Amino acid sequence: MYCGIDLANKTSAICIRRQQKMVLETECATDEDGFRQALKDFKQLTIVIEASPFAEWVALWLEQLGHQVKVIDPRRAAALIRTKKKTDRLDAQQLARLAETGWYHEVHRKSDPARLLRSHLRARQGLVEARQAQVFRIRGLLRVHGLKVGSVSKARFAERVRQLCHDHVPDLLAVVEPLLSVLQGIRDGEAALTRRLKQVAQRDASCRLLMTMPGVGPMTAVAFVSTVDDPHRFARGDQVAAYMGLVPSVYQTGDTHYTGSITREGDKLTRTLLAEAANALLAHYRGDCALKRWGERLADRKGGGKARVAVARKMAMVLHRMWINNEPFRAFA
Repeated sequence: MYCGIDLANKTSAICIRRQQKMVLETECATDEDGFRQALKDFKQLTIVIEASPFAEWVALWLEQLGHQVKVIDPRRAAALIRTKKKTDRLDAQQLARLAETGWYHEVHRKSDPARLLRSHLRARQGLVEARQAQVFRIRGLLRVHGLKVGSVSKARFAERVRQLCHDHVPDLLAVVEPLLSVLQGIRDGEAALTRRLKQVAQRDASCRLLMTMPGVGPMTAVAFVSTVDDPHRFARGDQVAAYMGLVPSVYQTGDTHYTGSITREGDKLTRTLLAEAANALLAHYRGDCALKRWGERLADRKGGGKARVAVARKMAMVLHRMWINNEPFRAFA
């Protein structure tokens, strides 16, 4: 028998089918006890659920109940299920049909270490974004009073803000001081998570191997390792680049064929860090290697922006091959 479950925070819709006929439609609380009660009369179901932040834990609960669980790509499922009428019940029905036909794309379920690393990276990235937003907020408040902070280092930002307020609008200090305190707390948290991730990168053999490539630092290495998780699930490096959303989009129909910008599918954080690594290689690395030369030639023809994206794509492919072969980066392979 086949089952589709449309997950939601509080309650989830369930549909069970057998021999192309519906056997059960119900709802249950989205927790272990709820699924146990709803599925108590069924054994060894093939269950399809869509990938989501909560899907991994639900899959573990259902497998403990003796069922086979498939976590599928929701974007590809949406391409198969095209309807203008959408409810949780109908979604569960469609997922059950996909389970029965096998027309779905199963996604990789990350290992526990990779999932923990992803949590660390996302937490750090959240603090980075919060720090940037707080800095912009403080700059905006001062700009209303004609005060410009200008270009200043992180270490001197608070001192510069206090000095401007003291010299020009002393009463503004009472407004800005709480924001500066929050900013300092964000920076302390960001620094703590950054130190922890650097320690993880130094301890992990795969991360140390990937960091032999110029431009690839601890954050990029940890992000790449935790996103790919198992390098052997990709047969070729171009599949990794596609997984990261770094390959050009393609439109082809009849005599029309053109390529567009990159797809931007997959993990945004890892893609961003690879782009930063490419920029570090092209703009700041003082050594010489074939990858840098190739990127510089491409920049002369296509411009710096396209060159950075192309180098990031090439980096993803080379990093995958290094990991598979357990070989450090070679400047001129």
